[in-house]
Amino acid sequence: MSTLDVSIVNISLPQIMTGVNTGFDAVQWVVLAYLLTITSLLLVFGRLADLIGRKRVYVVGFAVFVVGNLLAALSQGIVELAVARSLAGVGGAMIQANGAAITAAVFPPHERGKALGLNGTTVAAGLVAGPTVGGLLTDALGWRSIFSVAIPVGLLAIPFGIFVLREGRISTRSAGRREPFDLLGALLWAVVLVAFIFALNQGPAMGWGSPTIVGLFASSLVALVAFVLVELRSSYPTIRLSLFRIWGFSAGCAATFTCFVGQQAVVFLMPFYLQLARGLSVRTAGVLMTVVPLAMAVAAPFSGRLSDRYGSRGLASVGLAMSALALALLARVTSAGQGYPAIIGAFILLGLGLGMFQSPNNSFIFGSVPREHYGVASGFIATLRNAGSSIGIGVWGAIVTAQLTAHGLGGDLEASVANPALAAKVVPVFLDGLHIVMYAALAVFVVGIVASALRGSRPEDRPELAPAPMPVEDPPHD
Repeated sequence: MSTLDVSIVNISLPQIMTGVNTGFDAVQWVVLAYLLTITSLLLVFGRLADLIGRKRVYVVGFAVFVVGNLLAALSQGIVELAVARSLAGVGGAMIQANGAAITAAVFPPHERGKALGLNGTTVAAGLVAGPTVGGLLTDALGWRSIFSVAIPVGLLAIPFGIFVLREGRISTRSAGRREPFDLLGALLWAVVLVAFIFALNQGPAMGWGSPTIVGLFASSLVALVAFVLVELRSSYPTIRLSLFRIWGFSAGCAATFTCFVGQQAVVFLMPFYLQLARGLSVRTAGVLMTVVPLAMAVAAPFSGRLSDRYGSRGLASVGLAMSALALALLARVTSAGQGYPAIIGAFILLGLGLGMFQSPNNSFIFGSVPREHYGVASGFIATLRNAGSSIGIGVWGAIVTAQLTAHGLGGDLEASVANPALAAKVVPVFLDGLHIVMYAALAVFVVGIVASALRGSRPEDRPELAPAPMPVEDPPHD
């Protein structure tokens, strides 16, 4: 549900942009408000779940998620919609911070990769359904319906969580301890992300040298330094920075971050390309975008099982390399105006690469830390996923916006959705920005390949850093 709520929106952004009469820079906040809220709170709820229990946080998260989507469906303007999306993001953070940790906790180490691969398939299922469902609903019922669809499914998830999950098996022994909560660290982390992304979003319009933008970047940097200092001095930090002394954890997290920054070049911008440059309906564009997560869903469980047997370094590194190649192909396809088979082939390659990377890499990260830190590790993986996505949207959106602004077309992208004559002028400039983004994202993937290749194949490759074995009294199956 939490991943569906992102992918179902991306495909409908051009319609939302015209429906609430806003611009390209503002409509990004329909996605960013959700992602930024999740990213700001994942560490908070990961830590909170370790303290008070994962089931409680997980189930309440679905309730908050439902309320946020209901308000989004009823919103009348871009500000109301962004606020409602933020509330849904609070629920999404409670869900995402615990999903992988619950899965990792109930499986023994030799089956963890397989389990997280299946979990990755479920996550990908939300991504698979999003573009198609979003396209069909938007065509038939309008863009508001894409938020309503989450409500009944979320309501079904609440009783399932209550009756299926057992707290004693999904939480560590620290659950229930009354330890102080690191509120200051959590607030500083939120300032870091919100200030940075807002500066990226508004920089092309306000000017990169304007006092507001410079002040936002400076605030983000100061908050980051303060966050590190607070976490180092806190006895009960939101995230234990000492985990980064574990090389496999640090390198695996770096690879995760670059992966999600890079893939937003496709996930965020290709719906605009398909609808503006190719003239496709939102429904058809949604079906095409579904190819990426569908390929992910196919690859994730197999790569997870293979990583249990052969290690994860080779699989993860090859997966990122395939994703980088897919971006190079898309840059060529969009510049040459090649047919849809070429686009679909590049989408398949990207999806297979992402699916091959994520499950082995996540399994390696969990295997690199002690079990009592699974909640923090799960929250941090999800934080990297959403922070990478948020920063990717901010950076890639800023590049395209800057390109349009430089040609005096900054406010014309939304109008060109329904104006073919204007689109003929806007699309070539948009394509120039898109090609810059594709090659920049390819470079980001290369950084991820290096991090993945250097981290080792299995956590036990470095015995001095390997975590303690999972307690035998915690059975792997009901």
